[in-house]
Amino acid sequence: MPTKRARAGHLFPADFRLCTCQLSQRFDLPLADFRLASLCDYRGIKQHRAHDAEDDVRALVELTRHSLALAHRLGLPLPYARPRLLGGYPPVAPRTPCMWRYPGRHVPGQPLRQGMTVVFTGQTHRDRAVLIETATRCGLDVMNSVSSRTSVLVSNGELGTRKADLALKHGTSLMTEEQFMGLLDSVEPGDPRTMAQVVVQTMPDAVPVLSPPRPRAKVAAPGRFSRRRVIILGGSHDEAADVRTRVQEVGGTCAVNLTMTVTDFVALADAEKDARISKVKERALTELDPVTLEPVGASQLSANDEAQQLDSVDVVSLPRGGVTDIAHLDFTVTATWVAAEAVDEVDVVAFVTDPTGSVARDEDFCFYNQPTHPTGLVDLDLATPDQASVDVQAGALPIDSRITLAAAIDGDGTFGVLGAIELSVRSSDGSLLARATLDAAADETSMLLAEVYWRNGALRFRAIGQGYQRRLAGLAVGYGVDIEEDVE
Repeated sequence: MPTKRARAGHLFPADFRLCTCQLSQRFDLPLADFRLASLCDYRGIKQHRAHDAEDDVRALVELTRHSLALAHRLGLPLPYARPRLLGGYPPVAPRTPCMWRYPGRHVPGQPLRQGMTVVFTGQTHRDRAVLIETATRCGLDVMNSVSSRTSVLVSNGELGTRKADLALKHGTSLMTEEQFMGLLDSVEPGDPRTMAQVVVQTMPDAVPVLSPPRPRAKVAAPGRFSRRRVIILGGSHDEAADVRTRVQEVGGTCAVNLTMTVTDFVALADAEKDARISKVKERALTELDPVTLEPVGASQLSANDEAQQLDSVDVVSLPRGGVTDIAHLDFTVTATWVAAEAVDEVDVVAFVTDPTGSVARDEDFCFYNQPTHPTGLVDLDLATPDQASVDVQAGALPIDSRITLAAAIDGDGTFGVLGAIELSVRSSDGSLLARATLDAAADETSMLLAEVYWRNGALRFRAIGQGYQRRLAGLAVGYGVDIEEDVE
């Protein structure tokens, strides 16, 4: 809907959206897919005229009512998000080499000068591609992200965006689209510079073809906790991470949120301060001893047959370093975490790297200011709090390249405050293919989450879980991204 309204020249009349499919996936419902028909069948909602607009709305209202009640019962936060245009918004600016030296920032009231760097943010009245082309022809250097070297930020009043916040921090000149267009008629000549050779990455002639699925490798071994899902409440980060590791060693999986598939819980120090403890007790989940992982008191592992049955779908559980083959060219990787007051934001990013392990161009670094890869290979959806989704179109991934997903904490927080990040891999219809729960060290601020690559004709997904004591800029520099700001 936002995409169709934008094509008609109208803004979407809502500040936030709530996706019923995304909410249902948070519950870990035991469904083969998350189509509307499947969700309605699970909830006992009868569809009278499938694919009829009026009847679909009626079914969605009923489905939403059930979902809101279940979210309240589990204490799950609702995945509210801002409306987002399909296919990536806003479109990224192509990195056309600028023939003019950088002259510095723009001074309000003065004309523009060739070589000045320009960044656009928010919705524009003119087609974004036309704005970029016009600015480039005038000798301006159009960029996708704001830095200390940004001369001008063009915004039509949307000052709450990340780009606008950075521009205010750096003292960058702000102007509206009309003010910017008015200055293009009198751009002052700049100082020419010698241009280095530009290397442009091209798509491979052959599109990779999936080989038949092969036996999986390096997945969590079956054990006495097979098909059991544990949530850890309270304790320090190191204590909770240790319990999660031992649960995985005996064949279990760990959840960061209380969902329908959670069968057991471990209560560490100060667990009573966790708001979810009351929801856990309401569901009569099995409490496990944090040392032996045996049931506490009269609890029995067989007490949660309902939840255990909900997780009966064959899903690959990956430990740190675990790999599995993905029999789908199109799939989504979702990272989920629990909000922490001392952590401002978690930035989930993607690097598309060549055989040297580095990006070939800046556009191979996908992040909040550049969420979509030019080839459509990667598309980040970062609009939902405490969650980030990465749509992967692996048919565009060259045989000798790979996608690396990472998370970095913005501000002063660390993973010791944030806790674990849970990954889920789903096919385009929503079916769960694999999952992993990963911890970094308590003093680390960034973590490599996973990578996608080709191996012997098969598409492979590997959970990494490697943390670093560096912020996003330092992580990006390590992958060959040209960062203009100071790196920690």
